[in-house]
Amino acid sequence: MLMTKKEDPNVANVFKYRKTHNDGVFDAYTDEMLLARKVAIITGLPDAYGRCRIIGDYRRVPLYGVDKLIEEKIKAKKKMFPDVMDSDTIRAREEISEQIRSLNELKAIDISQPANDVKEAIQWLYFAYLAATKGQNGAAMSIGRISIFLDVYAQRDLESGKYSEEEIQEMVDHFAMKLRMIRFLRTPEYDELFSGDPT
Repeated sequence: MLMTKKEDPNVANVFKYRKTHNDGVFDAYTDEMLLARKVAIITGLPDAYGRCRIIGDYRRVPLYGVDKLIEEKIKAKKKMFPDVMDSDTIRAREEISEQIRSLNELKAIDISQPANDVKEAIQWLYFAYLAATKGQNGAAMSIGRISIFLDVYAQRDLESGKYSEEEIQEMVDHFAMKLRMIRFLRTPEYDELFSGDPT
């Protein structure tokens, strides 16, 4: 028999004064989004957001290398010549500055250049994701959909004979094990709230 836990009255009381996560999402929806959800064209929360994950595009590190990403961020910041330094502009410039600093920290791992093969693509991807989760205590962060991205490298290396299918499978297995260890970056309090892995 399935036992259901009764809601804590204190929790219910808090949400008389604070909105829930879902309420916040629905407040952000446009009329068209709400209608599409009402007629069941879409259901639940936005794709890949249903479990409230932060999903960065970590593929950029193996694809371009850190040096290129830093160069592009510097260009983006230099293009910002606002007439007025409003809150949106200030926030954007500050965020780009933080991204540049973080990317420079990644250079210590020697992933400045694009990945040359599937082994490097997996490593560069992992390092980027590890750095991001370390900065956020591993909280609610997902690596996203990376299988097709890595398949491109794997297929090329298979066709060239650089790696065998067994060698690539071993790399992927080790990658999966490393991703499961990221949960230990979480604070103990976070683990008490959410079971499972953050990936």
